[in-house]
Amino acid sequence: NDDALLAKPHGVTALGERILDALETGPETLVVVSDGWDNAPAGLAAEVLRVWAVRLDPQRRTAIVHLNPVFDADGIGVRRLAPGVPTAGIRDAEDLPELVAFARFDDGRSGIAELRAAVDARVERWLAEEDA
Repeated sequence: NDDALLAKPHGVTALGERILDALETGPETLVVVSDGWDNAPAGLAAEVLRVWAVRLDPQRRTAIVHLNPVFDADGIGVRRLAPGVPTAGIRDAEDLPELVAFARFDDGRSGIAELRAAVDARVERWLAEEDA
């Protein structure tokens, strides 16, 4: 199938390599959307993130957030990509700004004022949708 919109995922994902590619650009924030299964090879993404945090970015210039769209049926939780990386489950792409705000708050990169502003903005959008 040549249509990218109809592509079906299969095989392994070299997630660690893609994370490294993204980190090399020096982003302020890196958002990784993944089911948390790092299998090419297993554990590479977590090790890349660990080494990045400990050796290459000890000043924490880059915020890293993991959003997982796959929920565990038993515990309604999500699989973490790596220890120390804030992880949140995501069901709706519209929730992305708030989830990143929560993750930045969880990681200590923002304060309660920024978190409240993000939540307030979401509430305002919901209210505007209700009035429309």
